[in-house]
Amino acid sequence: MGIIALSLLLYRLNKSYRRVSDVLVGTVFEPSKDIVLITGGVTGLGRELAIAFREKGATVVVWDIRYPEEDLKLDNVFYYQCDVSDRREVLKLSKIVREQVGVVTILINNAGYTKGKSLLELSHDEIERTIKVNLLSSFYTIKAFLPEMLKARRGYIITIGSVLGYISPARLSAYGASKSGLVALHESLTYELGPPSLNQSGVKTLLICPGQMQTRMFNGVITPSSLVAPLLDPTYVANYIVGAVELGRRGEIKIPFYGNFLPIIRAAPWPIVEVARGMSGIDASMRKFVGAISASNSRQASLLGQDTNSLESVVN
Repeated sequence: MGIIALSLLLYRLNKSYRRVSDVLVGTVFEPSKDIVLITGGVTGLGRELAIAFREKGATVVVWDIRYPEEDLKLDNVFYYQCDVSDRREVLKLSKIVREQVGVVTILINNAGYTKGKSLLELSHDEIERTIKVNLLSSFYTIKAFLPEMLKARRGYIITIGSVLGYISPARLSAYGASKSGLVALHESLTYELGPPSLNQSGVKTLLICPGQMQTRMFNGVITPSSLVAPLLDPTYVANYIVGAVELGRRGEIKIPFYGNFLPIIRAAPWPIVEVARGMSGIDASMRKFVGAISASNSRQASLLGQDTNSLESVVN
């Protein structure tokens, strides 16, 4: 009888501890329970995230505008071709994923798109495409998956923003605007779910704002300072994000460290901001932008005599 009573006491204490932990810390990453969905997961940071979460034993789902070639496909990863800028497609596929894989508990909005042009050079279609892929798609996916998370009282919404959401260079007006929008989306959603200090809904939010990464997204972009703003290895960033999820972190994470000072610089009087921008070289960084060019597109462009600088950069 003594062993049974002790077992019941330990069970009740553990149950009480989990309740307190869920409120104060929130649910933590558990590979056996969590299904991770990554948008724009075929290449770049998205692919590295898929690899990192798969290695942790989680079920991973990838959405991308293109289906991966056989040599890029990861084993034990569910791939779906999806244009996340199309809300109807997002809603349709979210139901399919629910039926075929299960309830998504970790949503990583990573898909991105940009054109290295000035505002006057951008077409209306290019502006709308940038805003839809980079910003509106997050609204679509959150509305599709958040209800199930709230019902299960378990979820993590991770937004991949950018340090350029705080200070945007010349020739990246639409991209910078979309990333600034993600900062506002993350902030508002966080408090709609309740005070972050008390995880009442069971759903956490995390905003990741990395600097320039060594991906095809910004081929040809000149890094203002390799010392202060080094190029980031996407594998490192992916592992950093997975580590943050394992620790149950919430709020904002800016990588590298200089990103933490950008909101302060932005709040300074414009003459100080102008000097800081001039010294950093941020507004000259997009002059040699190339973008994401596959080998086949590069050869085709050369044959047609096209300027590869005009080709689009898309990670979606």
